[in-house]
Amino acid sequence: MKKSGKKLAIFAHSGTYDRLYQVVTLAVTAASMGREVYIFLFFWALKRFVQDGGLETMDFPPEYGEEGRALGQRIKKLNPMSLQDMFDEVKKLGKIKVYACSANVKYMDLDDEKVRAKVDEVIGLPVILQMAEDSDVQLFI
Repeated sequence: MKKSGKKLAIFAHSGTYDRLYQVVTLAVTAASMGREVYIFLFFWALKRFVQDGGLETMDFPPEYGEEGRALGQRIKKLNPMSLQDMFDEVKKLGKIKVYACSANVKYMDLDDEKVRAKVDEVIGLPVILQMAEDSDVQLFI
């Protein structure tokens, strides 16, 4: 596939499975199309990304009720590859970069070393904004 040279910036804020699923599947799709992908992690998305098994817990917002549980079962049935495995496999292509917001690492009381082991870099808002500005598409999830 021809390289597109385009960049996608995803601002990941929410830590519920449906939102993280959207972050990962959009990133994986864009990377497989040749785009560079920047995922900027904030608050609960950051916490879930750096937790061991954080992308595997299928939790949905309470307002989803029983439909949330049913949705989780359908996702597992239709896509047997786990979210973490899918992400890890495509990340090997080198098109996806994951960044943690330095302030949010502190806000969420996360261990700096553990965060740095799970992301490409911990950066501040000025750098995040510059990278997003240089991207063709920016999404907030």
